[in-house]
Amino acid sequence: MSLTVILYDKAQWRMQLLPLTATRPVGNLRVGICTLQEKWQYCLNDSVSYLTTDYLQPFFHKELPASKDYLVIRANILPSDALLEELAKLQVGEVLVDQESWIAMKLDYYPNEVSELMHQLKPIACSIQVDAIQFPEDIFLKNKEQLLFDFRWITKGRSSASLSSQNMVFGDWLFIEEGAQVEGVSLNSLEGPIYIGKNAKLEEGSFLRGYVGIGEGARVKMGAKLYPNLSIGPESTVGGELNNTVIWGNSAKGHDGYLGCSVIGEGCNLGAGTSNSNLKNNWQSVGLFDYEGLKTRDTGLLKCGLIMGDHAMLGINSAVNTGSVIGVAAQVAISNIIPKFVPDFSWLVGDDLQTYKFDKFAEMIIRRQQITGADYSDNMTIFEQIYNQTTRLRDEVINNKTKSNYA
Repeated sequence: MSLTVILYDKAQWRMQLLPLTATRPVGNLRVGICTLQEKWQYCLNDSVSYLTTDYLQPFFHKELPASKDYLVIRANILPSDALLEELAKLQVGEVLVDQESWIAMKLDYYPNEVSELMHQLKPIACSIQVDAIQFPEDIFLKNKEQLLFDFRWITKGRSSASLSSQNMVFGDWLFIEEGAQVEGVSLNSLEGPIYIGKNAKLEEGSFLRGYVGIGEGARVKMGAKLYPNLSIGPESTVGGELNNTVIWGNSAKGHDGYLGCSVIGEGCNLGAGTSNSNLKNNWQSVGLFDYEGLKTRDTGLLKCGLIMGDHAMLGINSAVNTGSVIGVAAQVAISNIIPKFVPDFSWLVGDDLQTYKFDKFAEMIIRRQQITGADYSDNMTIFEQIYNQTTRLRDEVINNKTKSNYA
């Protein structure tokens, strides 16, 4: 019987990562090449499951094999080689802690909750600094180090597929998976690794400067300019200019325009010509709407772009403000600069902000499935929960009751 790993986020702090965690456990966030769950899977070589909020648990929990011990990890923790050494020393009945909170605990039974366990376990002080994803902007801020971490683990003991001589190659910090199509591309890995996933397509005239990770089946269109600290999730399409950004998967930013210092969820679309600002004209720190506090939170960052929930869509030539948050399934098509906060399931066209009716959203998802083959049928219950949970907030913004708090 082997060890089973459980990524735990059944806690209030997961709200700080909305809207990205509205549709998934924290452990399903993408940072670097992989999701957190995938990282722990290949690092520990054990089964990994989730213990998350009630409405998500039935859809993300998987049957666990018989296990002697359970390693419960706070789901927003980022793995590192040093942390793996700390976890390897952890014994049953112990909890690894730092000055902020608990990091991981080892049990000989499956837990349904951890808060009541803290006083029962022996605390072990962690001897290293541990990184975690506390807020959405941490995803692009910590993406570079996680790209490197993932690259080393994924490519360890393996050989890259061959690369055509029709490419311009600078440096040899490259790994190409089988089935990837790379022709007429400039690949500069002198300062950081470049990873190209299985069956990805990199079209001629595109430029990549590591650190860059391209997911399985993703497409990089002709003439795209991909700067460092960039992760493109599986089956996504990108074009134009991108840097310091993480895109989850099955999303499209396929045309000219700039996207930077941003995190984009699954199933999103950014219309042709869309660009975002990531620096304020007055050079002050950037604020982001915070779902937990229902007000703007100062990030302390000079550069912060767009945080976008799953299945949100922007019309052509969208102008996205510095530090914008666009909720799950929001639909935006306006000629002016987009408001800094657009609630989940909003329909914003011109000056008219309405609720995106759930039945209309469901019909769109069905049409999308028929055309693309991406199956979201199991997610409809999740989407309905999000729709209901965000009704009050959406109504307040629509009725201008608290507009000044989110501008």
